[in-house]
Amino acid sequence: MSKNKILGNKSADDSAYLKHLEFIQAIVARMAQSSVQTKSLLLPVVVATYGYALTQKSVSVSLLGIAAVLLFGYIDASYLRQEQAYRRLYNAVIEGTKEIPLLSLNPCCVDKVVFPEDTELVCEEKFFWKKSCEVIKEWVFLDPKVWLSWSIFPFYFGFFMVGCAVLCHALMSGR
Repeated sequence: MSKNKILGNKSADDSAYLKHLEFIQAIVARMAQSSVQTKSLLLPVVVATYGYALTQKSVSVSLLGIAAVLLFGYIDASYLRQEQAYRRLYNAVIEGTKEIPLLSLNPCCVDKVVFPEDTELVCEEKFFWKKSCEVIKEWVFLDPKVWLSWSIFPFYFGFFMVGCAVLCHALMSGR
């Protein structure tokens, strides 16, 4: 399959193909950088809340620290999910296995269901609603593979367990 067919444009040249890959790679780099920033922003929040909760034996502040870990973990997992979607788009453009429009930055193009030409519009509508429910579920709950990845689980689970220990300490101290 030629690059022109991949791009969906017969007159597309190699520079447009390379630019398409550069755009996708820039998005992947931004998602990775956002993930790093999320982790670096969590550190002072956790140190401050857990430190205060330990010294003052405060249950509410330790719960606030645990909530911060869960919130930052969710945000980071969301960045990772998006990064993986753009990596799939990048790979699809490279491999040429799917019809990706010229300079498309929509990762949904990779996962799009292609219907046969004789399929009616009604069939597409049924799949649309089913797919919409799956997308909403994926956005809210995220894929378990994302949560269990090496960059999410060990980092946030460790902070979560420290928060649970701080909470137990505060509860046993009686405040």
